[in-house]
Amino acid sequence: MDGDAVFWVTTIGGLLSLGAWAWYYATLGKSVSQEEKEAGRDLTYEINPFTGSAKPYKKKKHSQE
Repeated sequence: MDGDAVFWVTTIGGLLSLGAWAWYYATLGKSVSQEEKEAGRDLTYEINPFTGSAKPYKKKKHSQE
């Protein structure tokens, strides 16, 4: 490959990876926001940082028998 082709392949690949990174964090933020809205409270220390989910966020009720 000549110099121009290498430049364009790296530039386009870099822009695509930057776009994918931005898309991931935007959707993760949207998911966290939705989880917090459903829970009705701040889930800062309960959210899984990789999935954006805190399920189950409701405390289980223990039945006393």
